[in-house]
Amino acid sequence: MKTIISASRRTDIPAFYLNWFKDAIRAGFVEVANPLYPKQIRTIDLSPQSVGWIVFWSRNYAHFLKAPAFFSEYQLFFHFTILPQSKLEKAAIPLKSALGQIERLSALYGPERIIWRYDPLVFWKEAGAVKTNYDQEQFAYLCSAMAANGVRRCYTSFAFPYRKFTRRFKSAFPKDQLIQPESALQKQIIEEMLALASRYKISLYSCSNDRLLQIPGIQKGHCIDSTLLQRLEPGIKISQAKAPTRSDCGCSKSIDIGNYIKQPCPFGCIYCYANPTINKL
Repeated sequence: MKTIISASRRTDIPAFYLNWFKDAIRAGFVEVANPLYPKQIRTIDLSPQSVGWIVFWSRNYAHFLKAPAFFSEYQLFFHFTILPQSKLEKAAIPLKSALGQIERLSALYGPERIIWRYDPLVFWKEAGAVKTNYDQEQFAYLCSAMAANGVRRCYTSFAFPYRKFTRRFKSAFPKDQLIQPESALQKQIIEEMLALASRYKISLYSCSNDRLLQIPGIQKGHCIDSTLLQRLEPGIKISQAKAPTRSDCGCSKSIDIGNYIKQPCPFGCIYCYANPTINKL
């Protein structure tokens, strides 16, 4: 039974810490601290004999694509977040660059190994008007671009206003108010997204938002999906156990590497639960 390495929910390793990860692979192991109890450290075997899959999460694969052959002994899967640029992020790569990377990843590994994340959807009030990072026209354009490269899975969710997110938002935008859209508006937007996605034969998945499953057509997301990975590579045996990381999560068992504190993500997304040092970047 081989392990699945998640690289990573804790920071953007492909964009900012890929050299660190490569050094760990060369060493054959990585030490991972428990986020809640930092003194509890596990040593994780990174040898190809022990690792079945590496699941990457990123907003920018430019560094990875300079030398993808380094990972030739591993099976790879990619989460690629592409959202409209808004004031909620400190930085983001140009849309043209992101789509160019999608094209290369699809050509190198196959589109079935890519999940496009249009996630999370955030709403706020600014000078009395409701604002959002959801853009219908751009979503339609992205669906067209993904379909052209064979990518057929889109994951989405509505951001939950957890305490750290609310605090960050208030600190960054004291005159604005973070809001959670009413159920009727959520339904309207998801149905709109479903109609646009289906036009391009793209399936829409809900990530940790099970209430959205009441809307016909939307499917439950499994970001670490052992069933899918097993189907892609039947000869590699991996655990089928479920290991949710938060409410409504459908993920399978994996080992998440990286460090929230020591490897802060310079993208600076205010809504990101994985970056407690966001205001210090």
